[in-house]
Amino acid sequence: MADIDDVRRYWDRFPLLSHEIREIGTPAFFETLDRIKRTDSERFTMPFWEFEIFRGKRVLDVGCGPGWFTVQYAAVGAIVDAVDIAPRAVEIARAHLAYRGLGANVNIGNAEALPFADGTFDLVFSSGVLHHTPDTLKAIRECRRVLKPGGRAKITLYRKGFAHGKAGFALTRRVMRLARIRHPGADLARDACDADDFIRQYDGAGNPVGIAMTNSEWAGILEEAGFRVRHSEVHFFPRRFLPFARFVPDILHRFLDAHIGTMVYFDLTAA
Repeated sequence: MADIDDVRRYWDRFPLLSHEIREIGTPAFFETLDRIKRTDSERFTMPFWEFEIFRGKRVLDVGCGPGWFTVQYAAVGAIVDAVDIAPRAVEIARAHLAYRGLGANVNIGNAEALPFADGTFDLVFSSGVLHHTPDTLKAIRECRRVLKPGGRAKITLYRKGFAHGKAGFALTRRVMRLARIRHPGADLARDACDADDFIRQYDGAGNPVGIAMTNSEWAGILEEAGFRVRHSEVHFFPRRFLPFARFVPDILHRFLDAHIGTMVYFDLTAA
C-alpha cells in the first residue's frame, strides 16, 4: 500500500499538468495554466470559489500545486498561506506568485499534519488534493482543526457517479476507446483494471493514491471530521481531452461539467 513518501515522490517527479505541458514553471506555463483553468477545468466554478469575499482574510491553500488558486486569492488581497508536500510544487508556486507580482507564504507541508495552530484561518481550501493522501480523513480533520470558529472551507474531491458503476464503467470504457479519448499520462480506457484504478490514473498511470467516493459518502466523512455541508455541486469535465473538443458547444460543456464532472465541490462551515 502506498504511503505518504510515495505520494511526495510522485508529485515531485510529475507536477500538476506535467503530462501535457512542457517547460513547467516558466512564464509560458503559467499563462497556459491560467487559460486551461479559466476556459476549461474551472470554467464554471468561479462563483463557487468566491475569491472577492476573502479580501483581507487569512486563507490556507492545502496542496497548492503550481499555485493557481493561491494566486487568485492573493490577487484580491487575501492573506494567503499555502502548503504542498512536494518541494518542486512549492518552488513552482513561488515562481508563479513572483511572475504575477503577488505575495503569499508558500512552504512544504503535509496535509495530514498541517504546520499551523488551531483556529488560524478564515478560509481553508483544497482543490483536488485530499483524495491523493493515504489518510484522507486525517487530512480533512486537519483542515477543520486550523479553521477559525465560524470559518469556511472549500474542498473538492474525486467522485463516483454512474460512469464508475458496473454497467456505466463498461460503457465509459467502450465510448472512450471508440472516440480515441486518451488522458495525458495514462490510457485509462485500456489499462485501468477497474473503476478505482481508472480514477487513480486520472493523474498518471504511476499515481500512487487517488481515492473516490459517492457524493453522500464524502459528505459523511466531512461531517465526521467536524464540518457542516452548506452545499455541494459537481464540476470538472475537461473538454480539452476530447479529440473533437472544438466542436463541443458551450451549452453541452456546461451540461457535462454539471452532470458527469469528475469532482464534487463542497462548501463547508465548522459544525
